[in-house]
Amino acid sequence: MASSRKSQPSPKQGKRIAVALSGGLDSVVLLDTVCKSALTNKNPPEIWAFHIHHGLQKAADEWFIFCEKLAFKYQIRFDFRLLHLGDDAKQGNVEARARAARYEALAELCADHGVQDLLLAHHQNDQAETVLLQLLRGAGVAGLAAMSEVRELRSGNKVIQLWRPLINQSKAELEAYAKANKLKWIEDPSNQNTQYRRNAIRKKIIPLLEKIQPDAVASLARSAKVLA
Repeated sequence: MASSRKSQPSPKQGKRIAVALSGGLDSVVLLDTVCKSALTNKNPPEIWAFHIHHGLQKAADEWFIFCEKLAFKYQIRFDFRLLHLGDDAKQGNVEARARAARYEALAELCADHGVQDLLLAHHQNDQAETVLLQLLRGAGVAGLAAMSEVRELRSGNKVIQLWRPLINQSKAELEAYAKANKLKWIEDPSNQNTQYRRNAIRKKIIPLLEKIQPDAVASLARSAKVLA
């Protein structure tokens, strides 16, 4: 399923955390905040950046190089997985298949490097979109609770804590932070493709809901928290 070019093993045996780094705005903001927070910590954790190379976009190699250079800039450790989706990429729900493979690869990376905590950059807008997707699927309470702020992720007999520290932050807040801190990131052109349901909700449905109710995103996310 995957391959990697590993950093040299660390002699440290302290706490290790990892940021799932796609190179997009959200994960770049998360990485920046985590690394800056570590600078003020008397006992900072060992930080890793994990990148998942899906191979579904022509520019995927450039994104990988961008993430590797970013990890070098922050002086943290880096590793990646190259997914081999094969014919799966042409069958069924591409988003769901890629997502499942991504979580599996991230769990493997955590297990390989002794990482106890994995941080993902999902934010409030992602949560609102997930609630709407679950409604369209006719989901019950568990589905409508959408993404949890923390949950367990397993790889073999290893248990990793998966965290979403930005889940209560809006996309606009992340964009403002990135601009204020002069961060650079990459844009995935597939995010503009409204043939994907999540993109259609993001580009077409959410803007209409916000015209009816300006705080629609925050309200949808709040409902998910209540249901959880």
